[in-house]
Parts: sequence; structure tokens; C-alpha cells
Amino acid sequence: MPKTIATTPSWYWPEGVPRVLGVPALAVPVLAVDIAARRHPGALALAAAGTEVPAASLASLVAAVAGHVRRSVPDGGAVAVSAGPSAAGLVAVLGALASGRAVLLAPPGDRGASGVLAAGTAGAGLADADGMRVLADAGIDAVDVDAVAGAPGGEGPGGPDGGTGAAPLTAGALGDARVCLAGASGPVWHSHRSVLAGALALAAFFGPQPGDRWLLVQSPCSWDGLVTAVAALAAGAAVVAAGPGAGATDAAERYQPTWISASLDDAATTWSGGGGRRRRGQSATGRWLVTTVDGPFDPDERRAVGGAAGAGVLTLFGMAETGPVMAAHPSWYLDEPVGIPLPNMHLLPADPDTGEPIDVMWELLDHAMVSVWSPSLAVSGFEPGPGRPAGRRFVTGALAASDPNGMLYLVDG
Repeated sequence: MPKTIATTPSWYWPEGVPRVLGVPALAVPVLAVDIAARRHPGALALAAAGTEVPAASLASLVAAVAGHVRRSVPDGGAVAVSAGPSAAGLVAVLGALASGRAVLLAPPGDRGASGVLAAGTAGAGLADADGMRVLADAGIDAVDVDAVAGAPGGEGPGGPDGGTGAAPLTAGALGDARVCLAGASGPVWHSHRSVLAGALALAAFFGPQPGDRWLLVQSPCSWDGLVTAVAALAAGAAVVAAGPGAGATDAAERYQPTWISASLDDAATTWSGGGGRRRRGQSATGRWLVTTVDGPFDPDERRAVGGAAGAGVLTLFGMAETGPVMAAHPSWYLDEPVGIPLPNMHLLPADPDTGEPIDVMWELLDHAMVSVWSPSLAVSGFEPGPGRPAGRRFVTGALAASDPNGMLYLVDG
């Protein structure tokens, strides 16, 4: 991907972060769960509402769910999962992915959930308490994932090798459409490879360390919740799952996470108040709040949320169709821009009217539409219209401008 380096619109690049990453030929649960279970079986991998699950136990729980799905859904079929940010939800998603079946991910409260559930015929459903109604309304018989896997703090049967028993996928199958997510214009399909590509880029950019704790205030059935959870687990960090509001503040106080992920709206709901202005050069270690945005945002709100949460706020722009695209980095960030492209992300400015690429540098344009190519792009399911793939690129519909340093700002049309 030589063009990735040549056209990345930033003069600044964080030290120690690779611009180009390989994507290993592995299924998502193998990298996110099995490897950690074998290397550090007793290390904390998942926590929620006072329940703590070490890596080996997480692998056993995921294996139990995968076995249930294989028994319930024939090869070539699909399983539906609907869950909020909970331990059961993450186990359900990882177990569904380990089953080798197609997976329909429907976040509770997401307007796109019904479209995802209509995109395939689910032979079974898995849900936590938040997701049961979503699947019932779609006419899908669902079981509580705790009834399948056992209590999150307990032991499932485990795979024959102590891992998840993830269904073996050939190198070709790793690129097949297997994971359906709610996109901006309808359901889109990802592969194991594209999910891993987004997760590894996120992990490389933010740099979580083994033993870190990453608070996830996002459904693992959403694109940002799924990618963040896989990124944290693949890096050896523990995922702490909690809903917005008191659940998240209690979890933050109890576990003192280095990383917190939430939408900007949910972060404002959870941590409200004012704070001081945060400027570039804040590279000190401490708590970082990664807020997902899908368009222009209020930098004052970003500052206020960070001040109330006692954290540096880093914005992350992406969508289900693309995975994570660009973000602010702890070593250098301002409040107004969204940040710089992530590793493996090839950004080209495009004509806002036609979506065709503009062959000039971002810095020379007043603004342009963001078009991207990355191995984290969804593999199929794009609706016709603005935002359809153009060749190997995807036109996001988002407008951006660049400052002379290459920091990208999301702007109104």
C-alpha cells in the first residue's frame, strides 16, 4: 500500500505507530480470545457489574456459546445477537463469531437494528436483558446468553484445546461476508478480516498495553463497540462493559480504566459539566476518553465532557461501512479537529457533488468529501447512492478540511 504513506494528509505522525499494518489470517475470536487465554490464562479479560472473568474463563464461555450456535444453526445459516454493553453481550458476540455461522448484530435502541435482522434468516438468537425485546419484535426466538454459557463469572465447557473452539476458516473464508452491522444507509456485511483490520488499526494508534482496562460504554453489536472490544482484547487489555450513566461512572470509579470509549452523546449523558481547555502536547499518561463521532461536533462539548470525566478527550470518526477512519492521538491533539487518519487508512479528497477523487493535496482545498480505502472496509451490502463504493474506495458523505499541519476537521455542508 505505498499510496497510504504518500497521500496521508498529515505532516505529523505519532512516534512508534506504524502507518501500514498486516492483517493476520485468523478468525476474530482466535486473536481476541484464544491467544490471551493461552498466554495469560489468569489475567482479567472481561468485567461488568462486579463480575470479573479471567482470560481462560472467557475462552470457555465463548466456546459454550459457539457450541450452542452450531447445534442450533446449520452450516451456512445465521445467528442474531442483540445486546447492550454487558459481559453477557460481549460473550454472545464472540461466541457467535466463533461458531463459524453468519452473525446478525442488532444493537438495542439503534434504528438500523431491524434492517440488520431482515438482512438474513436467523436460525437462532442470543440476547442479554436489553436485547431480548429487539429479537422478539423481529420474530426471532432468542435465548438468554447466560443460560447458554453459564454465569459470566463461572466456567463453560471450553474448547478441546482450552480455547474457544472457533470454527476453522480457510484464508478465503476469512474474507467472506460473515458479520452484518447497521450502516448509515442500511445493513452492511463485514468479514473476519475487515473487523480485525479495523481493530488492529485502532489498537496500534492508541496503544493500549497488556493489563490496561478499557471501559466500553457501547454495544458490542455496534461497529464501534465491536471494533473497540476486539482491539482491547487483542492487545491484552481487559474490557469493562457498562451502560451510559451511573453504570459507567461506577465502573470508572471501581476499575480506574486507562481507556474509555463512548459516543459523544453518551459521554455527555454520563459525564456532564465544564472543564479547562485541552491543547496539543498532552502526552502524559492518564485516563483517555475516546468519543465516537459521525459528523461535525461541538468542541466546547468535547472539552466540557473531558473536564467532567477527568480525562483527555480523543475523537474517533468512522462508520459501519468503513470501520475507524481518523482520530485524535494522545501525543498531539486539539479540540476542534477530529484528528489524523489511522494506520492502513488511505484517504483521498473527493468532489462533494460527484464523489470522484480530486488529485490534489487536502491542504490546497477549502473542503472536500472524505473517500477512503482500507482493509477495514465492509465487503458487501452497500446501498446505491451517495456513499456507494467507487472502485475500491468508499465515499463517506462526510466533508472535511485540513489545516497546514494536516489535522482534519469535519465541516458542515
